[in-house]
Amino acid sequence: MKINILKRMEYSSIVILFVIVFSSTLGVYANQKTDLKNEQNNIDKQIQETNSEIAGVKSQMTDALNQINKYNSQIGTYENEIGDLQSQISTLKTQITQKQTNIEEQQKKYKEQQELLDKRLVAMYESGTTSYLDMLLNSDGLADFISKYYIIEQLTEYDTELLKNIEETKNQIENEKKELETSKQEVETSKTAVETKRNSLTVLVNEKNTLVGNLSEEEKALQAELEEFEQDKKDIQRQLAAIAAQEEAERKAALAKKNANSSSGSAATATPSAPSTSGYICPLSGKSRGSITTGYYGYSGHTGVDFACSSGTPIMAAKAGKVVTSTALKRPNGTYKSYGEYIVISHGDGTMTLYAHMLAGSRTVSPGAEVAQGQVIGQVGSTGNSTGPHLHFEVWVNGRRVNPTQYLP
Repeated sequence: MKINILKRMEYSSIVILFVIVFSSTLGVYANQKTDLKNEQNNIDKQIQETNSEIAGVKSQMTDALNQINKYNSQIGTYENEIGDLQSQISTLKTQITQKQTNIEEQQKKYKEQQELLDKRLVAMYESGTTSYLDMLLNSDGLADFISKYYIIEQLTEYDTELLKNIEETKNQIENEKKELETSKQEVETSKTAVETKRNSLTVLVNEKNTLVGNLSEEEKALQAELEEFEQDKKDIQRQLAAIAAQEEAERKAALAKKNANSSSGSAATATPSAPSTSGYICPLSGKSRGSITTGYYGYSGHTGVDFACSSGTPIMAAKAGKVVTSTALKRPNGTYKSYGEYIVISHGDGTMTLYAHMLAGSRTVSPGAEVAQGQVIGQVGSTGNSTGPHLHFEVWVNGRRVNPTQYLP
């Protein structure tokens, strides 16, 4: 009996030991699996981030270049704000000119009305003390009485209307003058803001130039590439802002004439996703906002979102519209720069979409072409300031870039 008990204890100990060892092994294996999974996720993330023009450049950037890049972003912000303020000043000046013209017209009208009133008063004075009642009492019969009564009624209405018009004109002049003074004050406030921002801009430019002067040759070469890209972005922004302004004027003219424009196309299409609440589809089949590998970051200069994918993947029009740009940005030596091969589509409602870094020779539409939603316009590539195949996608509203994420399904 004692031996059986000992044997049972021995067997139990072996089982317990086995369970401990096995559990420990499983724990180690689970930890290794978790570590491997995390490592794989990190690798995947690095691969995705590498397929972005901004990430590709940043991997080579020193602290000095990062600081310069921030300066460039701040400089761009100040320049945009100064541009907005100058536009505001221009609009206010136009309003001031219009108000001054209105005041002059109202003052002229007031003068004419006042002269008419003066003439009426003089006429009444020269007629003596004869009142309207005397005129009625001196009537020669009923017909003359009725005629004089009608004349008196008309004169009374005329005088009342004249006095009313004079008072309204006087009030309108006073209101116009107040609005004029307000507009003038707004102009002065905007001018002060412009001066303040220009001073801040000068400080930033000087600080940036100091850093640039201390860069190594390798850093200077990379900085030149970044500057080139930023300049191209500004040029594109000016071009698209001008197009947006022109289209806005055309939309207003079309609305005034009540002309409805419609277009349709029978070009090749891929398999689009369901449109977002804004009416957009993702420009890549099977993708959505959850597929974005590099987001929209104003401070870093990344002015759109990126989708990492295989070279040659079809790119679709996110929404129906008209192609306003279809070109390739190249240096004098023929090498691609900035956006490389890219397309811009205007959607006729103040919005535009931009598709960049497309495969060389893959663009299938030209400026002026009408495209349908889902129509294939080119293929994913890596032309320009890019380190791997991906689509750089931007959304513009009234000539300014916005975060595309809100427009994607």
